[in-house]
Amino acid sequence: MRTVALVSALAMIAVLGGLTIVVTVRNGPDPLTVVSFVVLALLGFGILGALRNPPPSSPS
Repeated sequence: MRTVALVSALAMIAVLGGLTIVVTVRNGPDPLTVVSFVVLALLGFGILGALRNPPPSSPS
């Protein structure tokens, strides 16, 4: 279930990144699109890190 949530979050980040790229191409870069790219990069790195390094299994 954790992986499904993380992959769906990564997909949403990809969609938002694509929309940000479209706005940048149409209107040119501005400070808000730069902030958007930075925020999406931070979220993306966090999600990718969580996907690559799962939490240790708890002893049962």
